[in-house]
Amino acid sequence: MLTVALVGRPNVGKSILFNRLSGKRLAIVEETSGVTRDRLYATVTHDGISFRLIDTGGLVTDPDALEKHITKQTDIAVSEADLILFLVSAQDGRTPMDDVVASKLRTLGKPVWLVVNKADNEKFKDSWADFCAYEFSPTVTISAMHAIGTDELLDRLLHEASLFEDKEEEKEEKDEAYCAVAFVGKPNAGKSSLTNALAGFERSIVSDIPGTTRDNVDTLIDYEGKTIRLVDTAGIRRKRSIDSKLEVFSVSRSEAAIKRSNVCVLLVDATAGISVTDKKIAAIVAEAGRPCVICVNKWDLMQGKADRAAYVGWIRQELPFLAHAPVILISAKENKNIPSLMKEVLKLYASVSKKISTGLLNRAIREAMEKQSPAALKGKRLKFFYATQTDKEPPTFLLFVNDPSLVMGSYETYLKKNLRASLGMEGALIKLEWKARESQYHD
Repeated sequence: MLTVALVGRPNVGKSILFNRLSGKRLAIVEETSGVTRDRLYATVTHDGISFRLIDTGGLVTDPDALEKHITKQTDIAVSEADLILFLVSAQDGRTPMDDVVASKLRTLGKPVWLVVNKADNEKFKDSWADFCAYEFSPTVTISAMHAIGTDELLDRLLHEASLFEDKEEEKEEKDEAYCAVAFVGKPNAGKSSLTNALAGFERSIVSDIPGTTRDNVDTLIDYEGKTIRLVDTAGIRRKRSIDSKLEVFSVSRSEAAIKRSNVCVLLVDATAGISVTDKKIAAIVAEAGRPCVICVNKWDLMQGKADRAAYVGWIRQELPFLAHAPVILISAKENKNIPSLMKEVLKLYASVSKKISTGLLNRAIREAMEKQSPAALKGKRLKFFYATQTDKEPPTFLLFVNDPSLVMGSYETYLKKNLRASLGMEGALIKLEWKARESQYHD
């Protein structure tokens, strides 16, 4: 599949063009330099022809600490690309920073198309002439914001993609084809470091600056023969700390990532302990019905300062929403105990993906009820007739009983615990639904 990278200095409209060509609001669009800090990917398909699109951070001449990260990510994207779209601004004209980017692109030996963006009206129709000295061909004049010339650009890209030799069979990235794992947690808990450790290269920006990961960044890896999608999300902060539209957008992205994942990994900073924010995230995960591994990162910094068993017990006490979730202590930076984490992730994925036969399910419920009968309520006792599985992720079981109002919360908790053990679904967030049905028999 043809891979196309959008490259240019900050604020020339790369993210807007990325969203326009992909047809989705995938990149954050904000009038702030450096908003796109990681590279983003999208597969653009039209009339059976596909190409891969990469959005990058803006290249700058004198980068500060964060901008050096952006430049590094851009370099990686450019190395992956078969074709580069070099974006400049018709309204700003040729700038020294554009010259620096152009010089960098000339050394790559790859095809570069010059895209003159922000040509919003007739006044800018000849603005392409300012950039002729770059000698990049073809040159396309567009306005990504107002969809002027973008259809023509898309047609050119699709034609180029049709000529590109496709050596692999096209693979559509569907959720059921792989295990999607969302890394969630407060800023600086180590989500990006864990993603990079698993991917084997620096896929996400790793920085001590809070809020670095503004967009969700997905990475496909092969782990022990299984395809896994790693979703490194923006850190979730307490609402009173969210003081910009950008942070609100990041929180909504994180919540959306939880909902579209198969398994969540809640990262907790061992040195900071459990905060109100961690509890809020745990509640979001539980409400979404996603199985979760509680991953305590930076455990290497706690050696000799905390007892492992006591710390795990305290974690479970502080996160009652995830009482059923396994707890793993790791160090992403030191690459320690990550295989144990992935073992639990894959085990949870297998648990929530399985379809339980009606016979096995009913036997498990009857055995649990025989072991401990439900207490009578107002002179009546709950009677169970049969059950069936109605959904996966989370595993959902519909139980037909004489009167759903007789189900007590404590007994439902007991049944869920027994079903996890007897059905091999440890760690899964089981959902039970109750429905009234009169017995066909009388005793």
